[in-house]
Amino acid sequence: MTPTLAELRPLTLYERIGRAPIVVVGEIADGENRLATVTTLNLIKCVILERPAGVFRIAYRLDSFLRRPWEDKIQFKKGEQVMLFLRKFTKEDGDKPEGDLYTLMWGAQGKETLPEEGRQAMVGAAGELAAILALTDLEEQARRLRDAVTSPNPIVSDAALTEVLKQGLADQTMIDVFTRLFNAPRETTRILAMTALTQVISETRIAGTGLQAPSDLTDKIRGRAATDPSAEMRVE
Repeated sequence: MTPTLAELRPLTLYERIGRAPIVVVGEIADGENRLATVTTLNLIKCVILERPAGVFRIAYRLDSFLRRPWEDKIQFKKGEQVMLFLRKFTKEDGDKPEGDLYTLMWGAQGKETLPEEGRQAMVGAAGELAAILALTDLEEQARRLRDAVTSPNPIVSDAALTEVLKQGLADQTMIDVFTRLFNAPRETTRILAMTALTQVISETRIAGTGLQAPSDLTDKIRGRAATDPSAEMRVE
């Protein structure tokens, strides 16, 4: 069976945090047995009553066995630190839904291995994004997403940019923000900023409203397109 685009596109960090009932950072204490044992380091989100304790277990081998051909095998290695997106293991998953037992959301996408370099940035980003997602006022959530585009943490910035694009939150007030991001060291950030700027220009033309200083903006776009080392950025 040919996979759909939705099946092939991995969920973003923002989407996984938003959809998972539990997001936790832990260290694998045992990954060799039928159930992986995890020591909790940081509980980022929990919206169910059954909060993971200091040590809990994960049932994952059936998910790994039933994974689709293009999906990674699920493995846990002792000592590795991971960010986990979980739900409670229930009787629908197996015969014995014991108290400390959980399972991964979306199979392999429910486990993010945290490398030593950049680990704190990833954990910090998850906390910031979880705080935005926890807001019940959607206008405030949108405002916080726009503000997060300029976060010094590039993981937060890229996640916010992606959501601003997806939700259509970009407008002319953000043009200067996007053009400043043309100088970001990360190629992904520069491409997202150019895509967001293109979205603003397109929507402005459709609405029939004028751009602020259009000639200056055109010069900035052409200058970046001519000098950026990324071929994808120049195409965008």
